[in-house]
Amino acid sequence: SICGTTKDAIDEMRAAGKKVGLLKIRVFRPFPTEELAKALAGAKRIAVLDKNISLGSKGAVALEVKDALYGSGIPVCGYILGLGGRDVRKKDIKEIVGLAEKGKGDGFYGLRTEVL
Repeated sequence: SICGTTKDAIDEMRAAGKKVGLLKIRVFRPFPTEELAKALAGAKRIAVLDKNISLGSKGAVALEVKDALYGSGIPVCGYILGLGGRDVRKKDIKEIVGLAEKGKGDGFYGLRTEVL
């Protein structure tokens, strides 16, 4: 799980005045579609961190979140990182937040895609 590292990075960004948050999904099936849509209703943009690849080269959680928020108008960027046991650092989380703020990314982060 990368939630501990993410929480630490979020805490630091909040202390610096950024309006960011963390939502941890504890159950994947059945996916909490309604609860997720309700919890994220006020979000301006969402970055989903996945440590997996599903069919179509997207993260499994990102696909479900995009489905849950379909029609809400909230942009969702999915980032696949930490594959193969690679470390995910606070610096990485902060950089991903910056990418998401700009609407950039939605793919692999910190991975050489030519070897996947």
